[in-house]
Amino acid sequence: MGWFIFLVIVVGAIAAYKYRVPLLAKLTGQPQHRIQRAIDRKKGK
Repeated sequence: MGWFIFLVIVVGAIAAYKYRVPLLAKLTGQPQHRIQRAIDRKKGK
C-alpha cells in the first residue's frame, strides 16, 4: 500500500510539472503567456 501512495505522489508531481503553466495561470488568475514569459526569463532564455 505504501508503494501505491508513493507512486501516486510521483505521478502527480510529474503531471503538475508538465502542466505547470496552465495550473499556475488558473491559480493566480493571470494569462498563460505572462507566466510562460516569467518561467523563460528565470531559465535565461
